[in-house]
Amino acid sequence: MRYLFTGVVLLSLLSGCAHVKQDDGLNKYAQGLLYEGEDRTDEAIAAYRETIRKSGENSYLYVKLGNLYLKKKDSAEARKAFSRALKLDAEKHDALFGMGVAYLLEKNSGQAAAYIEKGLRIEKNNHSARMLLCDLYTGMNKLEEAAVHYEYLLKEFPENYIFHYNYGNILERMDRDEEAESSYLKTIELADFFWKAYFSLGLLYNKQGKEDKTVEYLAKSVQLNPADGVSYSFLSSIYYKKGDAGKALYYAEEAIRHGIKTAEFYNFLGLIYSDGENYGKAEENFRESLKIEESSSVRFYLGAMYDKTERRDKMEIEMRKAIELNPDNALALNYLGYTYLQEDRNIEEAYLMIKRACELEPDNGAFLDSLGWAYYKMGKYDLAGEYLEKAASLEKDAEIFEHLGYLYMKKGKYHESLLWFTKSYETGGKADLLEIIEEVKKRIQNGVN
Repeated sequence: MRYLFTGVVLLSLLSGCAHVKQDDGLNKYAQGLLYEGEDRTDEAIAAYRETIRKSGENSYLYVKLGNLYLKKKDSAEARKAFSRALKLDAEKHDALFGMGVAYLLEKNSGQAAAYIEKGLRIEKNNHSARMLLCDLYTGMNKLEEAAVHYEYLLKEFPENYIFHYNYGNILERMDRDEEAESSYLKTIELADFFWKAYFSLGLLYNKQGKEDKTVEYLAKSVQLNPADGVSYSFLSSIYYKKGDAGKALYYAEEAIRHGIKTAEFYNFLGLIYSDGENYGKAEENFRESLKIEESSSVRFYLGAMYDKTERRDKMEIEMRKAIELNPDNALALNYLGYTYLQEDRNIEEAYLMIKRACELEPDNGAFLDSLGWAYYKMGKYDLAGEYLEKAASLEKDAEIFEHLGYLYMKKGKYHESLLWFTKSYETGGKADLLEIIEEVKKRIQNGVN
């Protein structure tokens, strides 16, 4: 009955040419409606085209054709149909929205947005189209335009928590953080079960350096959504930086307990256990991480752990794997290169590794110190001084100062040597330096310099 009623209503539209019987056009139209209801899209298209041929053009039928072509994802034919509808009736908002969707299928966001905007000027209360436009503008990074349409939707639907949340996202991206915070809080007021609002608030507070609030809202996020791996990651990292290894460990292990068994979390657990000198558990977690994903950085951390436990042979193997996986892993290059310098072996290879690390990070004081020490080992004392002095200007580090002490001692400049050894001792408190400092003092007293 619904199709018959629609057909009767449309009768006045099917004017056609004088020699075409009205009944022919109406019958074809009714047939098209039946086909459409049965999802026989191609037959429905053919019937509507025949209706147009027999009874003449009208915008309504072209919109129906356009929508059927959209269903087939044939955007080109859909645009032709909608375009014809708009030539017959420029105010046909269904055709304007249809054109927008057709362009969206073609990933032409600009044209899609332009047609939907035109349609909304005529049919303001098409909220689905307005929501689609919000998504389009957001994807195009036209945040001001997206915000305007969200504000319209919020006036119409002030209790819609999703609109408040999406509007908060837009405001945050526009650096309107206070307004974003208000939108997120309103979302929670309307829907205290919506974990994404707690998550977004937590990240907003983290950006603002409000650590307590960050922890509060991210903890609520994982409580509501235990599968929220990102919140676990942030919580673990925050507590790790605060020096609270217990809570850092708790959240990392909770993530794994809830099935978020990622390489990231196993690696993070490895670092926490390594810092806590639980090297067995550290190695176990680093190995689990590597089972999931081979990683230069994890190989580096595993190697550094082996170094802590004086397993230098295993450390060297892991560092070489780290460099093999990523020839630009500056940490591994410097670590292994400096180890060779300390052991007085592979000096030329060590120099090349450290030089590459410095090329990658030219303002890294630790790397510059290593390069200066490599030049020292190679007997190139002027170059050694250049890099060690630069390193000392970048970092207040006892080892850098000690290296400068040895350099100036080697060059016979004992006053300078005494200065740097003293600074090294005052900075790091290394007891072995006291004997060297006394030796340098004796040389000065004996008038050597």
